Amino acid sequence: MNYRVLFLISFLILGVGLGGLFFLPSSSENTDTANTNQSAEAPVQETKPQKLITTAVLTRDLSKGSLLQAEDYALSELSVDEDNPLVENDLKQMLDAAGNQSVQGFLLNENMAQGSLLSKNTLISPQDPRFLLSTLDPKTEVAYRIYIASADAYLLDTVRVADNVAVFSQQTAKGVDSADRNELIKVIDKVSVLYSKAFSDEEAKAAGDGETVGYITVKADAAQVQKLYSVVKDAKLIVLPSEQQDSVNHRGMFIRKLRGQ
Repeated sequence: MNYRVLFLISFLILGVGLGGLFFLPSSSENTDTANTNQSAEAPVQETKPQKLITTAVLTRDLSKGSLLQAEDYALSELSVDEDNPLVENDLKQMLDAAGNQSVQGFLLNENMAQGSLLSKNTLISPQDPRFLLSTLDPKTEVAYRIYIASADAYLLDTVRVADNVAVFSQQTAKGVDSADRNELIKVIDKVSVLYSKAFSDEEAKAAGDGETVGYITVKADAAQVQKLYSVVKDAKLIVLPSEQQDSVNHRGMFIRKLRGQ
């Protein structure tokens, strides 16, 4: 082998070495490539927006037209994804509008089984215009309004929609020995409260007499309404819970039942 061939081989080896030095990837490029591969292999999972909801589950079977009692349902507060199907059963807005964080007294507009979730579509609020018409049997029942005087304003705070109440007539006792004594006579018993309204200052002024501070609406049939209209003219109607009508013992008045009742 002559010197010319050796020179060419040496020159080629030198060229390959220099080319390797110039085209060798840097460490930063290797790091970027490795990070890109890792990102492709393990994508970051996005966090979905959360929503705080309030749900109500029935604790027993109920039929259409039932007025909910406190023991008929159980409330739960949950944090779920905004696209969770449970959002359709969120009652938070309805509860806030009710003011007492309760759906007691709301009307159920379809048959539902124990364990079912309530929703805005299955409930009718007492403030809804459909409520009274949906609650009453138009052939046999009416919504009877009992106005409440300022001295009895506590009734508006204690009587709630769907409560069972008795209606009493407060009137002056008859007889020579009872001039300063009032008597409380039970007129009707175990009627459901449909609505309770406390007047604002403007509404109280509009009432005109200066004494009326609100009213309680009860569901009554024809026979019960007839008894209410038979009360003496100057009597005042009082609404009390049915479970307590036999234990009422106010000073200056006594309770007796109507004859034949």
